[in-house]
Formats: sequence, C-alpha cells, structure tokens
Amino acid sequence: MAFPVNVPRAPGVPSVLFAAGAGQIISLLTQDAVSLFSGGSLQQPWGIYLGGSPVVLADNVVSFDFRQQYTISDYPVEQGAFASYNKVQVPFDGRFRFSTGGSDDDKSAFVQSIRDIIGDLNLYTIVTPIAIYSSVNLTHWDYGQTATNGVGLLTIDVWTEEVRETGVQAMSNTQSPTAASQVNGGTVQPVSATSLQSAQTGAIRSSGGRLAG
Repeated sequence: MAFPVNVPRAPGVPSVLFAAGAGQIISLLTQDAVSLFSGGSLQQPWGIYLGGSPVVLADNVVSFDFRQQYTISDYPVEQGAFASYNKVQVPFDGRFRFSTGGSDDDKSAFVQSIRDIIGDLNLYTIVTPIAIYSSVNLTHWDYGQTATNGVGLLTIDVWTEEVRETGVQAMSNTQSPTAASQVNGGTVQPVSATSLQSAQTGAIRSSGGRLAG
C-alpha cells in the first residue's frame, strides 16, 4: 500500500499531502533568504542605547551574540578528590557586529561614534526585539580593511560586558566612636621592658613628661 509523503509546498514540488506546520517553516526560510540577499542587516530596535537613543551610528546590525556563564567552585578533599560547594553567576557579555556603507564621511562618523564611548564609564542598555539587557559597558572593538574587504561596507565588532553595581550602606544618627564601650580582647601577658625602653621612660620622667630632643 502506498502512503502519501508529507512534504512542504515549494516551487517544483508535486502537489501532495503537507506536513503540519510546513507553511510556517517555509515562511521562516523565506525570511532568512530575504535577509541573506539584503546583506544580512537587522532592523531596529537593535543596538546599544543610552537614555533611549542609540550610541553607535551604524546603518545596520549584522549580528548579536549573547553569552551567560556560571562557574561551579570546588575544593580538594581527602585522597585527591574534589567536592563542589558553590555556583557563581559570571557577568554576561553581548557582542554586536555593526556595518555602515556610504561615503568616507559616513564611515568616519561610524568609527568616531564608537571611539567616543569605548573608554567611558557609562552604563548602557542592549536592546533586541526579544530581550533587553541593562547595565553594560563597552570593553572591546575591532575592524579591518583590505583591498577587497571593508572598502564599500565597513564592519565593526563591539563587545559589551555586564556591570554589577554594589550597594552603599548609609547610616544616620550614629553615636560617636569615642562613646563605644571598651571590649576585652583577651588576656595580655606582661613583658619586661628592654634597656632602651627603660632609658626612654626615665628621660621622659626627668623632662616633665616630654621626650628630650
């Protein structure tokens, strides 16, 4: 007995029974193909923002990569074995690839917009259509040009890293440190004074409480 084959509807494919969700797959493939032939640019909102405005003057966002890592700490135990005792979240990093074409002035403005902020201490926001990541700072940028690459379309990679702000403890109406009561820190064993210390003590007594110069 022959069974119908589930295949998507596409040019050159016979009219047969379609698989469930085939139309959505074809739509996604079509979108990727259009993006590929249009230079792979991603439209806004994509980019690095400060106060609601993009800070990198680029024509396109070619790609964005997000990395989040956790580190499991361990310590040695008997017989050379190790035991895990903690899991630490490492600050995430986001990596953009921007591109700009046009005139040399456009490309110079593109480069200068990154150069102006790469060394500052501002906290920026990464904006993508599916997620927003706040409190990041720029840590790296690079680009290259050759006789056949980067002449018409300049591409620059920009890396960002999460900045975690620590809380500052504020106190008010505190007592003076001199009002604190004495605390017994333990028993102090007496030690005999050295000959130099004895001589200095005698000199202070003979001078009325002042050490002779």
